[in-house]
Amino acid sequence: MNISEYDYIYPESAVALHPPEVRGESKLFVVDTQSGYLQADIYENLDKYVTAEDVLVRNVTKVFHARLFGRIVGIFGKDSDKIEIFITEPHAQSLEEYAKRQYDRQEKGFRLEFLTSKRKLKAEGLRYIDFGDGYRMKKVVATGESFTGIFYKQDGTITVEKLFKLFEDRGKVPLPPYIKRETLSTDDERYQTIFAQKLGSVAAPTASLNFTQTLENRLKDQGTAIAEITLHVGRGTFLPLRNDTIEMNVLHAEPFFVTKSTIEFLHHAKEGSKKIISMGTTTTRTLESIASQILSTEAKKDILSETQLFIYPPYEFRIVDGLLTNFHFPKSSLITLVDAFLGWKKSRLSWREIYEFAIKNDAKLFSYGDSMLII
Repeated sequence: MNISEYDYIYPESAVALHPPEVRGESKLFVVDTQSGYLQADIYENLDKYVTAEDVLVRNVTKVFHARLFGRIVGIFGKDSDKIEIFITEPHAQSLEEYAKRQYDRQEKGFRLEFLTSKRKLKAEGLRYIDFGDGYRMKKVVATGESFTGIFYKQDGTITVEKLFKLFEDRGKVPLPPYIKRETLSTDDERYQTIFAQKLGSVAAPTASLNFTQTLENRLKDQGTAIAEITLHVGRGTFLPLRNDTIEMNVLHAEPFFVTKSTIEFLHHAKEGSKKIISMGTTTTRTLESIASQILSTEAKKDILSETQLFIYPPYEFRIVDGLLTNFHFPKSSLITLVDAFLGWKKSRLSWREIYEFAIKNDAKLFSYGDSMLII
């Protein structure tokens, strides 16, 4: 398959630059794959389309402030150039694991991968990046389109807790590049799900951004179960695919964690013929990555791992029966996943027909935009 099959044209006015004024008031396009019926509702009414025989599974990752600002210090002294860096990968499921994997004992700092909009940054002429108060990045090396460097404190030790506190205190929310505006204080709350728990993502699980506590209460009251997993989202999930031949693309690895109790619960739900509705592509990739463990009759245990699962047609879904997702960027791995799911469901509607219907009905696209429920 060629990636051009997943290209489409959208009006710039359709890009959601801001979240809805009230969380939950975005549109929800409900896709009945068997009848071909497609309707527009609001996200807050999600409970109308799921039942006590369904299980919603959500990703409880939490976005950290992955954009930092500093000044370049060259090998011949202090330069005046300001620089913004974007920490690109979470690398670990927990801060403790992050400390083990990323801490360089010899350099007494954390090895970070980052991007920068400073196109002409020359690592060989860079002594360090100064972030103030003794926090610096040294030994910067170009690695393809990104960079790596050692983040340390000049006059003291740096712990993983101090590192992430620095991100939260001085960094900014890592809004996607298609949201072409300055970051606002309101983004701290709105580019985060209401159930975010575990810090580590550089992008939000956007299908859940409009989920509200009142909706959760109604779902629980009607008997719809909610299960939770954690996958820390890296930049690779949302990047356009580079290779024109879809099968030649490889996704960045992303760490995930699923508890024994969740795996046991999902096992019994599948045995009982309940429908598993995945809230987002990140949750979908996690569940399908551990399908064998969920379906197995062997004793369950916690799973701490990472996935590079790339879903494109044809794909046989083993766990996920329904999908809640946003409208995604052209030529992305997320559209191929949606197409694969529609194909597996033998849907009467193609992804392109759904997108065209949504755009004609004033849908807002991408992270802060509207959602669709495929059942």
